[in-house]
Amino acid sequence: MASDSLSHSYAQSISSLLQQIQLTSANLASRDEIANDNARVQALEAAKKLVATLEKPEEVVMRYAFELGSHRMALRLGIDLGLFHILVEQNGKPVSAAELAERSRAELLLIVRIMRVISAIGFAAEAHEQSYVSTPLTKAITIPSLEAAVKVCNDLGSRIQIELHDYFRGHGYACPTDNSNCAFQWTFKTEAGYFEYVHSNPEKLSAFNTFMSGNRSTRKHWIDWFPVESEVLSGFSGGVDDVLIVDVGGGKGHDLERFLEKHPQANGHLVLQDLPKTISSIGESKEGIRIMSHNFFSAQPLKGARVYYTHFVFHDWPDDKCRDILRNLMTAMEPGYSKILLNESVLPNRDCPSFFAAGDINMMSILAGIARTRRQWVELVESVGLEVVKIWTSPHSGDVEGVIEAMLKT
Repeated sequence: MASDSLSHSYAQSISSLLQQIQLTSANLASRDEIANDNARVQALEAAKKLVATLEKPEEVVMRYAFELGSHRMALRLGIDLGLFHILVEQNGKPVSAAELAERSRAELLLIVRIMRVISAIGFAAEAHEQSYVSTPLTKAITIPSLEAAVKVCNDLGSRIQIELHDYFRGHGYACPTDNSNCAFQWTFKTEAGYFEYVHSNPEKLSAFNTFMSGNRSTRKHWIDWFPVESEVLSGFSGGVDDVLIVDVGGGKGHDLERFLEKHPQANGHLVLQDLPKTISSIGESKEGIRIMSHNFFSAQPLKGARVYYTHFVFHDWPDDKCRDILRNLMTAMEPGYSKILLNESVLPNRDCPSFFAAGDINMMSILAGIARTRRQWVELVESVGLEVVKIWTSPHSGDVEGVIEAMLKT
């Protein structure tokens, strides 16, 4: 009797999830972009729950224990051998394993074994025996920023996480807070910090910069949902020769370029700051953007800007280093006028999406950094004497990206 009741409950759960998928999918035709994307995310979450309901617990454990590492390995080898680019170049025409082997200069048997995994996870499809065609995932992984993401996460992040249990076993089970002596140094047997290590290797630096240039997945840019007009432009009291936004640690300037696209008529200078090596890789200038070498662990030289902006800088650093960065910005701020905008993840207190929960562990592993909750952001920012004006969050389902707006206390 109990077995019959359990079977009935199981069938009801499946039926309910199928109905939920059907209902949310019906909203995918909405002309409202946000509503359409939110419906897609809701349908996807219901589909994941359906898969979790249908899978046996033992199957799930074995998938995590046995399969996932091989999946990433196959993608990494496929990138090194150029397999995805070869497939995409054929525009849907089949490519034989023999041709892949010849063009990649790899052994035929090795190609067959790698492609078996790649096809099983959808990054190619088998047209015939030992013959393959591209899929949407094949094309996606040839996008430079996504290809670089696999390289960086595999070559650096995964190596650390594989050894993380041994690191904690030897160092005590507590979150690392010293980014000069954390799991990264322990794994790679180096005294260099993560960024110093990456900058010393041209190949790794190139992959890292490419990864960061497009590291948004399908998420909307903050410029698309943050009220720039009311919170930035309307309060700008300067003219064309004054500074509107300083992008601190802004890499190659992609955020400022996006700002210019969205607000081409905005008055005031846009200034990009980063370390000399990064700045030298850009060139002498970018249209509409001033370029300046600066280390954010020293005092901010540009005084009285309307906005001092950072993009995913603070999750790289433990609290004490973040306080140093904030204090250096505070010395340049004009009371009642200048703002700090921190573009960061704002983790929910519960039911955190897997992507962002994993990102937090990655930050801890390589940098002793942390992705923070709303409460942690308020505590950090206010600990140096700033006031959190508001924490703005993305309107898109499943996206925890936010902008922490702060000013000097008056």
